[in-house]
Amino acid sequence: MRGILVSTFLLVVMSGLAALPAQGTAPGKNGQIAFQHAGKSLWLINPDGTGERQLTDFKGAEDENPDWSPNGSTIAFDRCSSHCEIWTVKADGTASKRLGPNCLHKAGDCIDRAVPAWAPNGKAIASGAGWGPVKSDNHAFNEIIVLNPRGGGVRQLTHITTSKPFSVDVNRPMWSPDGKQIAFEVQKLSSTGESLNQRALFIVNSDGSGLLQLTPWDLDAGDRPDWSPDGTLILFRVISAAHKLHGNLYTIRPDGSGLKQLTNYSAPKAVLSGSFSPDGNWITFSRFSGTSAYPAIFVMRADGSNVQQVTRTNRSTHRQPIDFQPDWGPRLR
Repeated sequence: MRGILVSTFLLVVMSGLAALPAQGTAPGKNGQIAFQHAGKSLWLINPDGTGERQLTDFKGAEDENPDWSPNGSTIAFDRCSSHCEIWTVKADGTASKRLGPNCLHKAGDCIDRAVPAWAPNGKAIASGAGWGPVKSDNHAFNEIIVLNPRGGGVRQLTHITTSKPFSVDVNRPMWSPDGKQIAFEVQKLSSTGESLNQRALFIVNSDGSGLLQLTPWDLDAGDRPDWSPDGTLILFRVISAAHKLHGNLYTIRPDGSGLKQLTNYSAPKAVLSGSFSPDGNWITFSRFSGTSAYPAIFVMRADGSNVQQVTRTNRSTHRQPIDFQPDWGPRLR
């Protein structure tokens, strides 16, 4: 769980991209893609590369991990400085709201909350939560929590680190389309609290029962899993142990069968987080374009074919595509 603001974007790119999460997708007609730009603000863009606009602009913190509400009206995200908070904002950039206490620049007992995920009925948000002592930017206790979009009713869903502080980082949840299960990432920590290159995907029922490990540790299945809109596949990234920024996208069935590799980029090219389109026919993801030192947003068919670049240098504003963490939202209902 992140608790310290990275002071420069270059450091984020070189040390943090290996843990960038994927986002969730609500079934429906395809709408816009939300993404993080330059480690600081959230933007929106149409899948064909048109209509790009800035959504958030908050000084002194980083807005990350956008996740569209099921009806396409609102985006949940985390805002991080010394602590991370969960926020929501309307798709037109208005009505931004913090869910929970004001912890952004506080030290001490505030609980970090990061990487939000809307429930398919729009009545709950799951997120990672970290609390207790901190070693190497990881909390002693890391679990998945569920909260009301109005900010109250917090309940702890998992209890993996309750008796084993500093053992793992439990984070990056995503609801199944039927709302019955939540998939998430677990990453092992060293005795000094450092994140290790040993990750696995887990699934738990939405009431906290039925915890199941989906992938083996040696696969190093990282990032936030994303369910296909029909619930038959889970999208995730396998991270290379030899090249921390390198990875490829895979899918697997919720029962752990049918592992399939979708991208096949050789090291050191980095493939980052991915998200299904609401109609299930496409995937948006982030990767280094080959001609740039920074990642851009791409789309491809759900089988890995027909790759197309979405974000590019804006000739009018000269904005460089330093873009990642895409989430493909549904068209506003």
